[in-house]
Amino acid sequence: PCEQNLSMPHSWFPFARAMQRRVIYHAGPTNSGKTYSAVEALKAADVGVYCSPLRLLALEQYDRLNQDGVACSLVTGEDCREVPGACHVACTVEMANISKRYDVAVIDEIQMIGDLQRGSAWSRALLGVPAAEVHVCGD
Repeated sequence: PCEQNLSMPHSWFPFARAMQRRVIYHAGPTNSGKTYSAVEALKAADVGVYCSPLRLLALEQYDRLNQDGVACSLVTGEDCREVPGACHVACTVEMANISKRYDVAVIDEIQMIGDLQRGSAWSRALLGVPAAEVHVCGD
């Protein structure tokens, strides 16, 4: 069994902690372009991940990235679509791979970090994703 020692938080997320990460916060109301700006940075990256609160939003970014010529796979709790040669992935936040290095990570709806049921998934993504640039979007 895999157990996390809660008395040693400095030992958590060693890959991300070893990096000099840049965190960029995109704030604003709904339909203000927060996610658009972050996804533009994701598109320009060689390797990237988009983390969504909903399967539908992950699917939307998966479709959009592939339509824009950025090969992107999809990973949710219900669906896994591997695109050959893809260096980008759109996923639900719970499915974020925190052991793979990324150039850019986008964590959407960061305000969900305060949710009692699912907030820990946003904490895990924010603290643990090993990306040089982490874009967080939210209200």
